[in-house]
Amino acid sequence: MDITAPVFCGIVPPHVLDKLARSGDPVIAGPARRTLQADAAQRTGRRLTSVLGGAAPPAGPAGGLRRTLYDAGNGTALPGTKVRGEGDEPVQDATVNRAYAGLGATCELLRSAYGHHSVDGAGLPLNATVHYDEKYGNAFWNGEQMVFGDGDGEIFLDFTVAVDVIAHELAHGVTQYTANLSYFGQPGALNESMSDVIGSLVKQHTLNQSAEAADWLIGAGLLAPRVSGAALRSLKAPGTAYDDDVLGKDPQPATMDDYVRTGRDNGGVHINSGIPNHAFYLLATQLGGPAWERAGRIWFDVLTGGELPVDADFASFARLTVAAAEARFGDGAEHEAVLKAWSQVGVPTG
Repeated sequence: MDITAPVFCGIVPPHVLDKLARSGDPVIAGPARRTLQADAAQRTGRRLTSVLGGAAPPAGPAGGLRRTLYDAGNGTALPGTKVRGEGDEPVQDATVNRAYAGLGATCELLRSAYGHHSVDGAGLPLNATVHYDEKYGNAFWNGEQMVFGDGDGEIFLDFTVAVDVIAHELAHGVTQYTANLSYFGQPGALNESMSDVIGSLVKQHTLNQSAEAADWLIGAGLLAPRVSGAALRSLKAPGTAYDDDVLGKDPQPATMDDYVRTGRDNGGVHINSGIPNHAFYLLATQLGGPAWERAGRIWFDVLTGGELPVDADFASFARLTVAAAEARFGDGAEHEAVLKAWSQVGVPTG
């Protein structure tokens, strides 16, 4: 398919970085401002690529995985110096090894559960850069590769510590090559939610967890010890991931009753994603067992089925999940569970 709108997608929402940048503590504000500036430069670069057209991505090896890890050396030139290739032995840098393993874990779930090879379904080689910029507080997919910051050590730790963060960002690549959801408003929130769902599924698959046993947190372990919070987001209980004097309070709603209307954060893409996130959690726990087998299969069918419009709203997505559940599993428990989940978050499916 044509990549019509590759976008910059960071795991840390801009509204969080904005708040940190306004801190009276320069140790916190300085890295947040640098991160915002770097992110703005990346967004500009993605817009130029969208207008001018980027080079066609190279084809990957048939049925294989090709990962290449680079080190930016705390600079911003991408991709940086190659430090590990596919099949190479682990290196001394744990950050490199975690990124390498996280790319593999994501592709293993996509391949084994859904028959989808790499992010494009055709074995696209995966490039990732670690140690990006100085105290950079984000990780992102820029439309072509993964990039990880080291964090500032005060609010954020190394962005490779959580496999679901790695998977979340790679999942933006999957969306780019399939539904290519617009990155604003409800379609943007669906874009972010799909990444949270796949991120959570990869973590559960890696840990061999059932839906009931999973924590349903995105970015657990990423926040520094001084922060009052467990993670960046929670699919189980949106709005409860953190509540901190410096970081602020998690603003995600769980239902349409608390839908946030805002022009910030691309129309609240990291905020209102809590609603479809929670619907997925409700579905997965209602069905039980490994969440990637039935709930994840339904969501992935919709993402890759070719019927999801780029400007889909929550209701459009919900209706397609109902149809996908019936098409794959029949008019049984899965179908009923999907209807119930969307009803509980206030999204119509009729």
